[in-house]
Amino acid sequence: MSTEAAQSVSCSPELTTGLAREVVATAVAAPSIHNTQPWLWYLDPALPGGAPAGAALTLRADVDRQLGVVDPDGRQLLLSCGAALHNATLALRMHGLDPRITLFPDGDDLRTRPLARIALAGRRPPVDAECALAAAIPHRHTDRRPFDPRPLTPSTVDRLRVAAEAQGAWLTAPTDRTLRLQVAVLLSRAAWIEAHDTDYQAELALWSRTAPAPDGIPRSVVVPTEVTRQSEFPLRDLDVDLTAAAGIAPELAGSIEHPDILLIGTDADTPVDRLRAGEAMQRVLLTATTLGLVTSPMSQAIDMAGLRERFRAATGGLGHVQMILRVGYPHPDSPATPATARRRVEDVLRVP
Repeated sequence: MSTEAAQSVSCSPELTTGLAREVVATAVAAPSIHNTQPWLWYLDPALPGGAPAGAALTLRADVDRQLGVVDPDGRQLLLSCGAALHNATLALRMHGLDPRITLFPDGDDLRTRPLARIALAGRRPPVDAECALAAAIPHRHTDRRPFDPRPLTPSTVDRLRVAAEAQGAWLTAPTDRTLRLQVAVLLSRAAWIEAHDTDYQAELALWSRTAPAPDGIPRSVVVPTEVTRQSEFPLRDLDVDLTAAAGIAPELAGSIEHPDILLIGTDADTPVDRLRAGEAMQRVLLTATTLGLVTSPMSQAIDMAGLRERFRAATGGLGHVQMILRVGYPHPDSPATPATARRRVEDVLRVP
């Protein structure tokens, strides 16, 4: 072996158990539908072709946490796991490592095959944009309360669009009144269906938390339905219990909300596309956080297969919308909402 080759091997980065734990701790801060956290991580002892021990971190779906009513085909599960994958990538970049990600390396059956595998290809210093996104991870959170009425500027929307495109997705911010009306109608239709679906209500109750828990929907982030509130776009109703919930500034309770909305989508709708959409969603959410924005999902109109096709028709068939985000500036009179709990690293990481 040449001296140059020997130095290359000796300097090759290693994905140690300690590093894997740190990466997964960052990954689990990602958002997930109903805070189900449907992911499992595996530290691979080896890869085919003679790769060194501990050379890969594999992401799998925790299918026991898939929502059978809201997400029967696993689309939201893949979005959630894609968001966690993006966090993991940023965590490795903060160590100056160059992660190489393979999506669905062994086939695209999300129930039996890995969703992604991360190997280390070398070292590369992080750039300022990556550092800013990584720093935003602990500060990103879902905010379902009314926003400050300030609209997003075109330059802000452009920043968010670039973030989505960097992960292989697209983003658009509908401003056409007719399209916004169609989106509002479909969201309202979805809300009515969910309100009258006993199976949906039972599943929601199963994931609602009234006591401290490492997963599920805590009362601290739920805006109570008894609060007078009018909005152009209805949010998904998560209020199954009338105990203490997130507060709304009194002067906002009766105002009519006209928030900006973002559509994140992909040209195709394969499992790979959905996983990439999750990566794009998380990059958009983190970019929004760096810009002082807050967000909340409004995906009920695309979680139902029938409405999803109607939604695609309403948007002119521009592609497959994977996420609808409500986005804006936090109102200065609304107190900060606490972060939702996450499962322990020990519960989601498997080491040899």
